Amino acid sequence: MSEQTTSDRITVAAIELISQKGYKSATTKAIAQLANVNEVTLFRHFGNKRGLLKAIVQKFSYAPLLQQVIQEQVTWDLKDDLLLFSTEYQRYIMSIKDFVMIGMKEADLFPEINEEIAMYKTSFSSTEIMNYLSEMQKRGNLVDVNIEATAMALIHLNFGHFLSLARLGVNVSEITTEDQLKTNIFIFSRGLTP
Repeated sequence: MSEQTTSDRITVAAIELISQKGYKSATTKAIAQLANVNEVTLFRHFGNKRGLLKAIVQKFSYAPLLQQVIQEQVTWDLKDDLLLFSTEYQRYIMSIKDFVMIGMKEADLFPEINEEIAMYKTSFSSTEIMNYLSEMQKRGNLVDVNIEATAMALIHLNFGHFLSLARLGVNVSEITTEDQLKTNIFIFSRGLTP
């Protein structure tokens, strides 16, 4: 932890406590203790628990990873690119599964959780996906569809798979994530290809 900044230590401690105990039980005092800082230091860096939540949601945003994937790996082949985005998303969201599931469980009790998640769209980056789809449409590689609705359909497809896997595992199906994503994206991209 010594190489991390104070803010990083606090957010890592908050993530750990929220994942273990839930949002309500992860008090600012307990978070500060685990981060080995004074509670006043936590407030100085984040203002309050909501400010800390905001920083955590930003940290978990898929947008920076998706931007990098688009800049470095896009081939402008719809099926291949959507499979790449989906595969990276599944790998990423499964790495933060416990935090996401606790957030979902407690979102009804703490409206700020939903508000912050909606603001940063951690489930997938709709803006990045819409930009990609718009460019594909300009290139003539995508049928004339509502770009936002199409991006949201892809997001729901991927988040639904995550929820099924995170909650039920192989109890629903023994099909691998790789095979499921290939099938999902094949069907999805086929409907979008001119």
